[in-house]
Amino acid sequence: MKEISMLIKPASSLCNLRCRYCFYADVSENRDVASTGVMTDETLETLVKRIAEELQEQGKANISFQGGEPTVAGLDYFKKFASLLDAHPGIEVHWSMQTNATLLTEEFAQFLHERNFLLGISLDGYQSMHDSNRYDAEKKGAFYRVMKGISLLEKAKVEYNILTVVTHELSKHPKALFSFYKDHHFDYIQLIPCLPELNGDTRGLALLPEDYASFYNTFFDCWRKDFEKGGKMSVNLFENIAGMMQGFPPYQCGYIGRCTTQFVIESNGDVYPCDFYCLDEKRLGNLNDLSFAQMRETPQAKEFMAASKCTKAPCEGCPYVRMCNGGCRRQNVCWLTDDICAYREVLDHIVPQMTSIMRRSSS
Repeated sequence: MKEISMLIKPASSLCNLRCRYCFYADVSENRDVASTGVMTDETLETLVKRIAEELQEQGKANISFQGGEPTVAGLDYFKKFASLLDAHPGIEVHWSMQTNATLLTEEFAQFLHERNFLLGISLDGYQSMHDSNRYDAEKKGAFYRVMKGISLLEKAKVEYNILTVVTHELSKHPKALFSFYKDHHFDYIQLIPCLPELNGDTRGLALLPEDYASFYNTFFDCWRKDFEKGGKMSVNLFENIAGMMQGFPPYQCGYIGRCTTQFVIESNGDVYPCDFYCLDEKRLGNLNDLSFAQMRETPQAKEFMAASKCTKAPCEGCPYVRMCNGGCRRQNVCWLTDDICAYREVLDHIVPQMTSIMRRSSS
């Protein structure tokens, strides 16, 4: 079965919040045009035509939405997108979205349920931590609005994960964060390192290599103790490590060790190879001018992939090199320097314990 995956920015970099560390605000501010507004009906129709063209009317489309804040585009945008794809019954669609959940309504949640969306909800743990970094234009924290959105999703039986950006400050409180998840019965967790700006400025927020190992090792210890008591919390990093230990390829692109063309689609139809690099010089083309197949063959796509291999000294001779391959070139600044690799410290801590856990689970 033919398959295509894409990440769509239906509202470009527009957002109703002003999160202190927003990487896409940083990316968009480095373009000539920071925001291209909400996607027009004409661009949406062209996008659906390109999807059908790529799959030749038969195959799987993995469609994810991000921003900015994608729900700024409004419910009618998503309804029209789904309706347009309904006209291509040979295409199997898998929908997902990353959202701050503050603009959700009962009607929106019901639509997400009907279309089997998987949502990633941006929530940085307990209120004081979340509200110190995620707030609106009036500097009012968004914690309770996010929790209200989660309640709407639970009522409508929409599947969701919690996405937490681990900042320098949050990295000091792994036990409190784990307890928060347990108290609220959040069972599916994705931990995301807070990145420095493209110019290297950490803003005092970015996760540093010296933070990385201490946070993840302590968080893993909490997870292991809970697991041994019957806990079922799924944590993306730990599941990824367990899978690779069993010979499966990493399911997160950041551990493949090389870049691929992801097709990140801005609201005006511009296409980029990676969410972290939606920059003018990385642009592959526009949906109005090129097919997905043509964009794969552009010089920009080939150059982007060729420049992705990590060559830092700590990777040489590392016993875990096939479990990260140097990592994502944009994210690995949070754990890898020319001298040390904090991810190796995490693997030194986790792998022996994970081996024991998997052995007991299979016996």
